[in-house]
Amino acid sequence: MFMVSKPSFGTGCFAAASSCQSEYNGKAESDAVGKQKTSIAGLKGSLRRNSSNLSQDLSSSAQTEICHADATNIEINCSSSSSRAFYVRVEVPTGEQGLIHFSSSESSQVFTPLQSGCGHGIWKFVVCTMENGSEIAHSQYSRNLDGVGSLFFNVFEDLEIRLTQQEFLHISHCHTIRH
Repeated sequence: MFMVSKPSFGTGCFAAASSCQSEYNGKAESDAVGKQKTSIAGLKGSLRRNSSNLSQDLSSSAQTEICHADATNIEINCSSSSSRAFYVRVEVPTGEQGLIHFSSSESSQVFTPLQSGCGHGIWKFVVCTMENGSEIAHSQYSRNLDGVGSLFFNVFEDLEIRLTQQEFLHISHCHTIRH
């Protein structure tokens, strides 16, 4: 049941309204709903949404975000055509770091993160060698990932890393609430 009062054109009630209550003379509406607690088909209680219970719903749902692009659903396939030993350091947006070691005889390795968490964000791939106890970075590749699937890299003789192929499903909004 809605009770509508005379519109006041000078107040700008529709542009500045934050809830249905202020658009339709909230005092008269809340009094009417307060007196009438039974509605169609015997439902009890108020079916109105106001700004305070809307903000409670949004804050509680922000705590239960669900990521549709989990890092564990991303696979990194790395092949080498180099005769040198090296490793690829993989930095995942969840904070996990992985190492893919290649000896002079290995030609391919696969890395999949172990930590669950949102894989949406910047992934870094750095090709390194250890010389005299120091890490030397030879090449780097960064990519903003927004989905799930497989990326295929090749590390060439000069230790340059390049993305050669991808089988990837892009997910435009990885959370129920954008971050």
